[in-house]
Order: sequence, then structure tokens, then C-alpha cells
Amino acid sequence: MSLLHFFRTPGFSPAQQHTLLQKVQQQVSPQIQDIETEHCFNIQTSSPLTTDQQNLLAWLLRETFEADQFTNRSSLTESGTLLEVGPRMNFSTAWSTNATAICHACGLLQIVRIERSRRYLLKADL
Repeated sequence: MSLLHFFRTPGFSPAQQHTLLQKVQQQVSPQIQDIETEHCFNIQTSSPLTTDQQNLLAWLLRETFEADQFTNRSSLTESGTLLEVGPRMNFSTAWSTNATAICHACGLLQIVRIERSRRYLLKADL
């Protein structure tokens, strides 16, 4: 079994990100000056995927109107506090079940599980 990671940025629209920043500043710390977000797709496979299979999987997961925002590397590389929020690993979500079924229908039979998490980079003014 292997685990692949793909990332899509931003995780939220600018309006959602602004609202989240305001809540974090009020409830956590006013020193937090910025939040960057992305989605992380954690993909468990039973065997390695070929390049064509990885391209098909990427096509399934990326947004069609922002294809360049999807990559196999995180965009949250600056300094700050990185938080990742997602499902527990001891059960599969309904989203995972549907995503895995779609992959199987497209011929990606090696896909065992896909889970999506949200990643937040909190930048504080210290």
C-alpha cells in the first residue's frame, strides 16, 4: 500500500477566508494577521499508479476552471503554524466512498481510499 498526496489551493474563497480570519482573531488571538488555506487529498492505493493513471486521478480531483491550482506539492510553505483538519483514519467518510467508486468506474482499481482534509497556515505578528 502506498499513500499519495495532492493539493488544491485555495481551500476557501476570499470571502470565506476573510470571515475565518475575523473569527480566529476574535476567538484565538488578535495577533494572527493572515490565513492561507488548501485542500489535501490523501489517496491510499493498493499498488503504485502509472503516470497515465496519476494524470487521470489528477483530472478527476482538480477544478476545471482553476486547473493550475492543483499540484502534488503543498503551497503552504511559508513560516507559521500549519493545521490540518480532516476525518479520522479509522473509518471512511461518505465522500471517500463516493470518490473511490468514481475512481473504480474510471478504471482506477488500485484506489483503496481517498480522504480530503483542509490545511490552514496561520501567520501571526509576534
